[in-house]
Amino acid sequence: MRIYNLTLEKIGPFKEAYLEFIGNEDNVSNPPVIIITGENGMGKSIIIDAIRTLFYGTHKIERDITYAEDFLIKSEISLPDNTKMTIITKEKSQDGSFRTNSHEFNRLFSSPILLSSIKDNFVVDYWTSKLSNDTFTIKNIESPETNNYLNDALTGIHKNIDVTKTITFFDYLKDSQDEKERKIGKKMYDLVKKIIDISIKDGNLSYISRTDLKPIIDFQGRKISLDKLSSGNLYLIQRLTHLLKQMYSVCDIHNIPIDDVQKIPGLLLIDEAENHLHPQWQKVFIKNVIRLFPNLQIIVTTHSPFIVSSVENSRIYVCSSHGDHSVVKEETDFYANTPIEEILISPLFNTNSFNIEISQLLSQRKEAIQTNNETLKKDIEEQLLERNPEYFNYLTIDKIIENINR
Repeated sequence: MRIYNLTLEKIGPFKEAYLEFIGNEDNVSNPPVIIITGENGMGKSIIIDAIRTLFYGTHKIERDITYAEDFLIKSEISLPDNTKMTIITKEKSQDGSFRTNSHEFNRLFSSPILLSSIKDNFVVDYWTSKLSNDTFTIKNIESPETNNYLNDALTGIHKNIDVTKTITFFDYLKDSQDEKERKIGKKMYDLVKKIIDISIKDGNLSYISRTDLKPIIDFQGRKISLDKLSSGNLYLIQRLTHLLKQMYSVCDIHNIPIDDVQKIPGLLLIDEAENHLHPQWQKVFIKNVIRLFPNLQIIVTTHSPFIVSSVENSRIYVCSSHGDHSVVKEETDFYANTPIEEILISPLFNTNSFNIEISQLLSQRKEAIQTNNETLKKDIEEQLLERNPEYFNYLTIDKIIENINR
């Protein structure tokens, strides 16, 4: 599934806005990551909510994002079978829900897939910065309800208990006496292990306790349960396992070989992921998602310069104030592939609060990079880390990636 563009009129702080997600020059199979940034209150999350509104239709989201009766939300999308459609909403029902021109598409996100005539061999997920506070504890192993996998896809709800259910089910399946089930279980369990390896520095999935059905993590030489992990670790594990379960559901429904599970296409909407992630993790966050699930189209809102600078194949939009309303403008040429130090002192982030000594070191590092002086670059980075190890931790990101890939 792919979303090509979005047109807004009288939505949130926008009088009008147009965002192109996939242009004529883009590879539809490998679309650019859409990064939407800007100050608070400028409408970043509204753009995500507009997409959710179109997809849900009569199934309302949490808030009304219109400010006038003559509003418009419109988007062009394509499905994996090459079906193309334009979804539009420009009116609401008396209960405040939105009327669209594609009820069959909307039903995918509110009813079991068998009730829809659309072949839904794709995934859709929406990640908020909110973490669940429910229990991880389960009493028995449950099979995923694959026919309903899109029902809660746009709520932003990712429960702790579902993480345990997913991991324990695949652990159970990999020990099946049936060869086909055993192959599926092993493949999925190995992917769960990979997710946890990516999500926890110096940690991995050790085993599943069969007496109390608890996944046990080997973390820095200690055996701990999931509830003992940090919020950043849990954010990644919750969401990535949910995506994996969706892709398993698609394979199960459509008899797709399990070896192709990571290739399932889809749309991932992410709202302010950086809230739970240290800068060194923000730098690799999107890259790790793409590495696991390369056929996803990703649209992310962020305040983080580390995320803005982290992806090579990206299209960057900036939301800003224009008198009594907001405007959104593409500024890919300015921000894409720009060193993090330059982004930090750009008008958008304006964090040029370094002292003179650090500013000089940053300038020298930039010059060392331009002249390919690797020895000088490393020496300067060591000095920066010594002066402010927490802030300049992102300079060690290459080592982190190398360790993850081992």
